[in-house]
Amino acid sequence: MGAIGYLYRRIFCNRVKTALRRPITYVYILLVLFYFTALPMSLRMVVEEMEADTPEGMITVLTVLAFWVIPANLIAYAKRKGLLYRNSDVHFLFPAPVSPRKVLLYAHLKTLVGQILLNSFAIVCGALLFRVEAWRLAVYFLFSMILENLLEGSIMILIYGSERMGEKQGSLVVKAAYGLVGILVLMGIWTWLREGLSMKTVADYLHSDMVQMVPLIGWYIAALHLIFTGATAVNIAGTCCYLALLILAVTAARRIKCEGSFYEDAMKFAGDYEEVVRSRKQGDSQKRLGKRQKFGKASVNWKGDGARALFYRQLLEYKKSRYFIFDMGTVTALLGGIGIAWFYSREGGFGSMNAFTPFIIPAVSSYLIFVFTAVNGKWAKELRSPYTYMIPDTAFRKLLNATAMHHVQSIVSGCLMTIPGAIAMEMTPVTTVLCIVFYTALSANKLYALAVAEAVCGNTLGTMGKQFLQMLIQGTAIGMAILGGILGMAVGGVLTAYLLMDFFLVMYTLIFMVTAALNFYNMEVA
Repeated sequence: MGAIGYLYRRIFCNRVKTALRRPITYVYILLVLFYFTALPMSLRMVVEEMEADTPEGMITVLTVLAFWVIPANLIAYAKRKGLLYRNSDVHFLFPAPVSPRKVLLYAHLKTLVGQILLNSFAIVCGALLFRVEAWRLAVYFLFSMILENLLEGSIMILIYGSERMGEKQGSLVVKAAYGLVGILVLMGIWTWLREGLSMKTVADYLHSDMVQMVPLIGWYIAALHLIFTGATAVNIAGTCCYLALLILAVTAARRIKCEGSFYEDAMKFAGDYEEVVRSRKQGDSQKRLGKRQKFGKASVNWKGDGARALFYRQLLEYKKSRYFIFDMGTVTALLGGIGIAWFYSREGGFGSMNAFTPFIIPAVSSYLIFVFTAVNGKWAKELRSPYTYMIPDTAFRKLLNATAMHHVQSIVSGCLMTIPGAIAMEMTPVTTVLCIVFYTALSANKLYALAVAEAVCGNTLGTMGKQFLQMLIQGTAIGMAILGGILGMAVGGVLTAYLLMDFFLVMYTLIFMVTAALNFYNMEVA
């Protein structure tokens, strides 16, 4: 590991030195320290109200993460897409006289800093939120950093680096991973049908003995139970199975033939990754790792002049796309709307939150848009195109036409989110329309809030800094919309509340839009 260790140390030291020269690094350090301390403290009251401030609560969180992370890693390794090599690694490492097995371990080693940070955060949460004893947290940290990494590294070598692992064997691993997930889903459905839907049912399922007996995922969960809650026959058996698997995997990984057959796939993945990074910086959020975008033939009837060309160019690009304006954002909106409708119909309401039933859809919409929805789309590329600034038109019209298709997409997503729930909850047509307006205005608000953040800080705070500022700016608009809803309910009921929410949100959106147009103008004359 001499050459690999030297390369890792030099890259790490150089990145630290480069980061320390940038003022924004110290802002990020303060933000990380703030989240490490403030976030657990702010969640403490919520955890206590849910009566989850126990070691079992921490097991619940880690179990949910295990359901997602372990199968995802298996699938990624089987498809030879789970390890990240940059182009510099490809040019320096692959031709070097270094064992391919060490090259694999180097890629895994690069995740070590992130693992240390995440596990440190887990320990802080365990101490402050879940009242876990210090020695148990220390044991968990050692277990996570040593045994987990040994097992994951061994499985990675066996699946990713094996000379015998062809497409057929890889597809079997993928099917096995999906099979494990399917078993867990069937267990969850069986528990739900037997006990009904409640938080107690979810907790009983996640802590059940049958889950701890599922190979690999369940055995890991059994080890967590042994560490945090003490020994039982089931978690001892599951932990023994986990350790036996670890020993077998490490032994097999040391003996297996690994001569670098994965290099070609790794090089292709590295090239795809660099291409996706470049496209993200240019505002294209549709490109995916390992998948080439497919474009069809399309045409549009051009009308108008000036900045109208930006709208028709956007429309043409969307028409060439395989699914037109539909992407993961619209799918998420549809699933959210169906989920709200299904839950309301299945449970006959929202339980203790029935008083807020008319505002459940705006609340879910706000969460999805605020946290998940990407603001960069095809329109963002227009800001980087020289011809945009040569069009003889006003900055406001350029911005409006460049983002018009984004607003159309938001209206469609708002309908998909709102209509299923509105039908189930028997909302009036007027309220339904106002709910769709709320979704569309909030989506536009996020788009223009980022433009305001761009105007305020430019490149001073970097991409993450601008995103944090954008979240703060949009949070102000959402806070005013909530205030409008409260005032409306106090004055005239649900309809008045929706009118005031939409009024405040549209007002803030227009303010952000004008600010964004001024920034567009400043970029033109710069």
